[in-house]
Amino acid sequence: MASVLKKAILNLATSLGYQVTPHWRLATHPQATYLNQLLRWLDIDCVFDVGANTGQYRDFLRRNVEYDGTIVSFEPIPEHVELLRERARTDKKWHIEGYALGSTNGEAAFNVMAGSQFSSFLEPDHSSAKEFSTMNVVQRQVTVQVRTLESVLPELQRRLGFSALYLKLDTQGYDMEVAKGAGAAMRAVRGLQTEASVTPLYTGAPDYCAAIGTFRSLGFELSGLFPNNPHHFPRLHEFDCHMIARDFCPPAYSGPEMRTSRA
Repeated sequence: MASVLKKAILNLATSLGYQVTPHWRLATHPQATYLNQLLRWLDIDCVFDVGANTGQYRDFLRRNVEYDGTIVSFEPIPEHVELLRERARTDKKWHIEGYALGSTNGEAAFNVMAGSQFSSFLEPDHSSAKEFSTMNVVQRQVTVQVRTLESVLPELQRRLGFSALYLKLDTQGYDMEVAKGAGAAMRAVRGLQTEASVTPLYTGAPDYCAAIGTFRSLGFELSGLFPNNPHHFPRLHEFDCHMIARDFCPPAYSGPEMRTSRA
């Protein structure tokens, strides 16, 4: 009965020109709507989720963005890899790669933080954001495998059969190292998302100006900027920066007939 009533209310709201959004989606709704449109514009058939943690971005893509294509999640923490692979059993288009991406192939020490979402190859910096001092603190180190995007992309393309790639980077200060190891693979990336830093959270991590400059030098232009954590309001520590390859930039706006999808 409740589901029937809910559907009737949604249909009525739609017929009156309104969209009903659950309260738990409000904070991320603008970005989800934007990303839904962007992935369709770029005809994306695969998203690389670099720095997957426990699968939060996959959940955002499936539930909020309504993206149903291939997702490849990269995560180096062993217990997270095990959890992700168990979760992926119910999603045949979700593939788990149990290693980190970086600038060179090899092994490296990885800092597992008290709050695992802060885990990074870099050391924490508490000088400007003391509110994270209990979570962004090294709990232990693990040695993890590191591979470059350039070295793994060909095999993943052969195995999964995708052609239009969106690259999501959330590596806690290490996104530029992933970019350094991308090489020619960046030519396959139609769009990307990087976690850009306003407040230093890690020693040696580039700020948002350097990050945007690096990706512009690689042939990408700004498309969308969104605060990545509403709980930090009113201060902005980091934001999700979306960029698209210049070859896929839309033509200059010419009126309401401008298309909303490249399909």
